[in-house]
Amino acid sequence: MVALALALGACSSPQTAKPTMVAPSPRDDAGGDPAQACGEVAELDLGGQGTVLVWNTETTLFLRLVAHAPWTLTESHAYAGLNAPAGWWSFPAKAVHDPYVGTFTYAFALADLGAGPGDTLQVAGHAFLLTPSYAFAEATAQGEVTVARCGQTPPPPGKDIVVFNDINPFDRTGMANPNNRLMAKNLVGYATSGPRGSGTKILFDRGRGSVCGGTGECGDGNLSMFRSVLQSEGFTIEELNSTQGSITPLPAEVKVIFLWNPRETFTPQEVNALKAFADEGGRVVFIGEWQGYYDAITLENDFLAKMGAVMTNTGQAVDCGYNTLPQASLRPHQITQGMTDITIACSSVLIPGPNDYPLYYDHTNTKVLSAVATIDTTPIPLNFVAPTRIVPQTLTLPALNPRSATGY
Repeated sequence: MVALALALGACSSPQTAKPTMVAPSPRDDAGGDPAQACGEVAELDLGGQGTVLVWNTETTLFLRLVAHAPWTLTESHAYAGLNAPAGWWSFPAKAVHDPYVGTFTYAFALADLGAGPGDTLQVAGHAFLLTPSYAFAEATAQGEVTVARCGQTPPPPGKDIVVFNDINPFDRTGMANPNNRLMAKNLVGYATSGPRGSGTKILFDRGRGSVCGGTGECGDGNLSMFRSVLQSEGFTIEELNSTQGSITPLPAEVKVIFLWNPRETFTPQEVNALKAFADEGGRVVFIGEWQGYYDAITLENDFLAKMGAVMTNTGQAVDCGYNTLPQASLRPHQITQGMTDITIACSSVLIPGPNDYPLYYDHTNTKVLSAVATIDTTPIPLNFVAPTRIVPQTLTLPALNPRSATGY
């Protein structure tokens, strides 16, 4: 027992000792705020015991190791560079945590890494973890990130595609929030230089095998308040109910088209008709969902690619059950103008491309839930096949009701 006590004493350090770090410079926890990130905040799994958040500002790349309770960090290491590291023991940034901590952030100067916007960096985090009951674990998270460009200017309204992977902002519960009603007005009340800017008609397309017809989650009953808000802005709503191959050039008075959970692929001819619509200032709004509710995520990503948007729907569900996200989750745009929060439920996560502009994030302010992109109005060849995208994800769906957009 005496020998054990001496051994434990030799392994501990004074409670007042501060963590030491090597590279970019010895310092304490780097702090940083993911809400100030330029672009997306990447999330890497840390062996199931935690996560590593990665984001950049104009000058700095941040890696934040986060232990999931009851785990805590006893020692951590971080790496960022153009090449993959040999192993965690070679990571230049490290800290011993005494007392143990739940999170710790490392900062790397982009100039020191020789990296700028658009460059791909290899990143990794490693940790030794402990629980109050003395369970011990070691975990490493590794991946690659693209340095995001800062000061991104939102695309002008019109000639754009707006993506919501959640029906619920538009249902009766969502629309009970005056901020959701304001967003609905903004969606259709934009100004554009194209002739569609003076349009007075909105199309609802709830065909193509959508679950939105009849009394479904986005059936007439659940969308009644949303329809009333749009009509109060002077618009007439018409149902399109398209089938595969049926979309042709849209009438001149149409300003906005909503595509509700489509489950039949859009043909190149239909894509070109929507591109021509956008070229005149029209706005396309795509309503997707999470994987347990919406089984056509591959279709959605294929359609977005053909329209020129680089964003992808991962299918991962977050913030299930109705949640009102704070103003900090919103990003400035014509669609979010004047809003102070937004009500959602069980939204799927988007990975935006470098030219896609996020509209709002989840409650942690790290996952994009809605985004907008300028449409590439160049017609695609009639035999065009969008390249297959492999979306890295860790998808764990809870035991939810797959037919309910709220997740319950």
